[in-house]
Formats: sequence, C-alpha cells, structure tokens
Amino acid sequence: MMQAGPKHMKIKLNVETAKLVKVVDDDENEAMQVTQAEIDQVYNSPQGFRYVGTILQAKNSPGCMYLFIGGNIYKICF
Repeated sequence: MMQAGPKHMKIKLNVETAKLVKVVDDDENEAMQVTQAEIDQVYNSPQGFRYVGTILQAKNSPGCMYLFIGGNIYKICF
C-alpha cells in the first residue's frame, strides 16, 4: 500500500520583489527542483501537464498577489 504524502504546498514570495523565497510541503520539506529533461519527459508524455493556476503581482499593489485558479481570481495581501 502506498503511503500518503503531503497534501499542501506553501509558496513563499518576497512581496517587494515578487521573487520566490521558498517552496515547501505541509511538513516544511523543501520542494525538489527538476531539470529541463524531466519537464520535457512529462510534457511529451500522453498525460502531459495540466494547468492549475497562475500567481500574478501588480506594481501598483506590491503588497498583494493575485492567484488565478479554477476560473477565479483571489487577492492575497500582506
């Protein structure tokens, strides 16, 4: 039986620069960075990738991020 893994991802961004600080799971384990070859392998597979969402930041509101997911846009401010 396969053991259940983490169910959540935490994405930490610097709100002033919109730069990625870190990505961890709900147990604070860092996400694994993948190579371009791994991305190409998934992208070219029959299953491929599926679009989940996009994180946006507007210069006129640097303390807020906008998450576009599931056809909805959510504003997250710090």
